[in-house]
Amino acid sequence: MKIRALYTGVAGIVGVYLSVVSTALDTKAPHTPYKQIPRGCDCYTVSGPEPGYFQHYKLWDFRTVDLKKHAHLNLSEPIVDGDGEWEEWEDFDDNYDEPESIDTPELNDTSPSDPTSLVFFKTSFERDWSSQAWERPGTPKSPVLMINSKNNIFFTRDHEQVDPHATYLVLRTTRHDGYTSTAEIETRLRNIYRCSLRVRLRFLPRDFVMAQPPQPGETPPVIASLNDKSTGPNQRKPVHEGLPAPGACAGIFTYHDRNTESDIEILTRDPPHVVHYANQPDYDFEADREIPGASTIATLPVPWTTWATHRLDWFPSISRWLVNGEIQDARTYRVPDLQSMVVLNLWSDGGLWTGDMRLGDSIYMGIEYIELIYNRTTDASNPLHATPQNPLQNAMHMDYGHPASDSKHFICKPGREGRECRRQKFLNRPRAESCHNPCNIDAL
Repeated sequence: MKIRALYTGVAGIVGVYLSVVSTALDTKAPHTPYKQIPRGCDCYTVSGPEPGYFQHYKLWDFRTVDLKKHAHLNLSEPIVDGDGEWEEWEDFDDNYDEPESIDTPELNDTSPSDPTSLVFFKTSFERDWSSQAWERPGTPKSPVLMINSKNNIFFTRDHEQVDPHATYLVLRTTRHDGYTSTAEIETRLRNIYRCSLRVRLRFLPRDFVMAQPPQPGETPPVIASLNDKSTGPNQRKPVHEGLPAPGACAGIFTYHDRNTESDIEILTRDPPHVVHYANQPDYDFEADREIPGASTIATLPVPWTTWATHRLDWFPSISRWLVNGEIQDARTYRVPDLQSMVVLNLWSDGGLWTGDMRLGDSIYMGIEYIELIYNRTTDASNPLHATPQNPLQNAMHMDYGHPASDSKHFICKPGREGRECRRQKFLNRPRAESCHNPCNIDAL
């Protein structure tokens, strides 16, 4: 149901300001323990009917983001999309220190000493994910102009937690007069080929109050003091508790093109236990009907208004969808077979799929973390295969190239001075030709 659009730059106004403390909610689930970064692994497996056998692992944990530090990042270095490598080595670096690009604020710095919200594109996460700013004009079937804004992806304090530094990521969409302001992030890595994708998320109630950047086109308000409990100009009076406003769609999916895509979709007009799973295309526009076997409308064991981990397993011959580790659906129809990126978005175009939002309504999706276990097309030429009974018997040969001859014994300097040295040492580290030490991500 997704239609890609031509990128057109839409200027976003950067704003960070202090605002009211969030009201406590009865729907809050216990804080999930922080995941351990797996070490000493030749490959990675996952829970379920098939282990998967993946060569790469990446975790973006948004639950304790240092907003003050990220507010002073210098992201002047060019960032490119493509088939390169993410900086996986930083997750495994025992001597990792903050990058050179982080400037320590001076004592006379007049910027917010402890920001309570921060736009995503001003943080180092933008190196791995690209905040989108393209727009899509209205059509007879999708009448509302849709404009993605980088201001609609931001971090905020999680005031439901005891930890005063707890945070999470938020995607926001708002209905304005004549258009809808929407949110989308895409991985800069475009050559993902098979993966297990997990996103821990919840939709926030329409009366939920949080610190947030201004809407696109708004002038940022004067920075309030930490004790100021006044409501920011973007926050509305409570309407009713529990559910978000209707009229938007959240998408979590792998994407190559509109016919090579695997989706998790949540419609805010649906009951909170309903979710849509599909491999695209799932609709025959010529016959004006859904394609049998392409999609499922599933009933979840937990509502999407509470924190839960939504998971998509993309394997060679099957797609599986899980929530909190429990299988909800599986499809063999049109399993993607081309390199892809991962996309998360929150949008509305006034069409039959999303419905339309009420003028002035905002809808928010909170995200605690994104976890990705994956292979790439630049890895060995064939995917890893294994039988559950003897998982290593059929493990394929993994061609990693040759490590630097002296990398095994060379000792890098600690801290920032040795950062590039440690990066090269990690990338050139010796690896086994086959997977002798798999790590099950879900057993950590």
